[in-house]
Amino acid sequence: MSKADELRARAQRAAGRAGSPATPSADEPRQERTASASASAPKRTPSVRADPIRITADLPPQHYRELIAYAAGIASDFGRAKVAHVQVVRALVAELAESDDLQRRIATRVEQQLDS
Repeated sequence: MSKADELRARAQRAAGRAGSPATPSADEPRQERTASASASAPKRTPSVRADPIRITADLPPQHYRELIAYAAGIASDFGRAKVAHVQVVRALVAELAESDDLQRRIATRVEQQLDS
């Protein structure tokens, strides 16, 4: 059995159609094959990505120093040796998603950056 035949057989078993032919007959019109294939194909729900997505941002040196200083300040407030700056960025993105006021302020700042 070829690899293609094996994959077809697996797909048929998974779809519960093990008794149907693996390939449509040559005399069946292409339109009917396409319509019947799409009608019999199981509906798939879109998958939701669960893994974190990595982003990269270039910051001006002054903004980076401010971010690091802020993270160090809250680490001191929490009695911890260090708070990673990525924790601050993650919290900022979460706040952005929840705060209409922050969204407006960020939109204004982005517009200013785009205009300059």
